[in-house]
Amino acid sequence: MKAVIALIVIALLAGGGWWAWKHRSTAPAVPEGPPDALMTPGGVVLGPPQAQLPAEAVTALDHADKLWSAAGADPLGAANAPEIARAYSKALRAIYNQPGAAREREQELVRTRLTPLGNALFFSKQNWPADRLFGVHTVQKGDNPDAIARKYGMSRELLNRLRGKDVNDSNLRLGDSLKVLKLNQQPEGEKGFALHVDKSDFGLDLFIGGIFARRYLISHGAKESPTPTGRTHVVNRVWHPDWTHPVTKQVLKYGDPENILGPIWLPFDAKELGQAGIGIHGYTGPDAKMQALVSHGCIRLQNAEAEELFHILSHPDRSPCSAEIVE
Repeated sequence: MKAVIALIVIALLAGGGWWAWKHRSTAPAVPEGPPDALMTPGGVVLGPPQAQLPAEAVTALDHADKLWSAAGADPLGAANAPEIARAYSKALRAIYNQPGAAREREQELVRTRLTPLGNALFFSKQNWPADRLFGVHTVQKGDNPDAIARKYGMSRELLNRLRGKDVNDSNLRLGDSLKVLKLNQQPEGEKGFALHVDKSDFGLDLFIGGIFARRYLISHGAKESPTPTGRTHVVNRVWHPDWTHPVTKQVLKYGDPENILGPIWLPFDAKELGQAGIGIHGYTGPDAKMQALVSHGCIRLQNAEAEELFHILSHPDRSPCSAEIVE
């Protein structure tokens, strides 16, 4: 009798275990992340409900993440890497200026997706000539770096950086294939360059041909001389600039110890911005702080990064550079 009872108990336990396994295996997986997290259909954790992103951002993020996943083990080297970068760049623009945890999502997106993609696309010799932004120029007799760069709307310095040479190098070999960016052949809204300056985050984002390339840390206007907000354009590109002291109006040549402007000057359109004398520069003064309210209204970069940005941008007569400054 005891043996029969034992067999019945074993059978019930086995049946219960099978039932639990069956229903556990068919139940939907619980996504990782906070219990109240929002997720896109592609599995992107967006944060708690109070930080819900605009529908445009959710759609753009999901599309970009699907492209990234489909690219396999090496999305940075994928044939459609520029397309992936465009998708993430669109998502970034849709996330800009959102409150709360959305800013953390923005920073994560820049760190884990856009910066690696930007490095591969714009700071390496790797090329994607099938994409509308990238191309190949075969060196012909009579070519020189500046003339080639002008043809595509580039600066000479950027062309040389892309071929791994000093920015001032002029040596070319007949038949060489050079990576170029067709900046003046892009659709409206993607020609040339764009800068997005976020004062509250002390960040400047650089877009090339509509694709995110780099994020720089900045300082900007002090409380008594704030950096104005709005949309404008870079109107010049000056190497080793003179500086006019904002108080004394004295003009100080580059190299003068009292000239604190640094190695470059990228002035904004005064009419568009509503204020003259505002632009981007480095800094050689005594209080070279980043992420601080310290300038007379200009955007400050570290000197090395100011030089890099200068080298990347074209003069406005080759390709436009728009700028948006937000609080």
